[in-house]
Amino acid sequence: MLFTQKAMILGQVLIAMPILVSMMHAAFQNSDRRAWETAYTLGASMPRAMLTLMWEIRFPLLAAVITAFSRIITEVGCSMMVGGNILNYTRNIPTAIALETSKGAFAQGVALGMVLLVLALTMNFFISFARGNGHLRTS
Repeated sequence: MLFTQKAMILGQVLIAMPILVSMMHAAFQNSDRRAWETAYTLGASMPRAMLTLMWEIRFPLLAAVITAFSRIITEVGCSMMVGGNILNYTRNIPTAIALETSKGAFAQGVALGMVLLVLALTMNFFISFARGNGHLRTS
């Protein structure tokens, strides 16, 4: 059972990695170069300058992490192929929805779908709340 759990985690990481890398790369490409240059010019070390740049682009990075997490949480195919939908070991919400609807228990499947929807809406509310009102750049 332990091997199956590790294989399922590895499969889900492989699913999320391309989205995470591409969105984070786009965030760094679109960042303001002056933040890096200012931090480095003022004497910050390379890791500290990188942390400063990451603080400046924290909202796109947070959006990338939440997008990757939502991709993982809604994935059914990888979980079914690698994990196997074993009760109390590898069953997650999407595989439980697939199991319940295949058994004909549509009410249970819809209830689990609503739980997944509430989770997604909560995550969207969290990112909107964390972003705040935002400020316009004047330069």
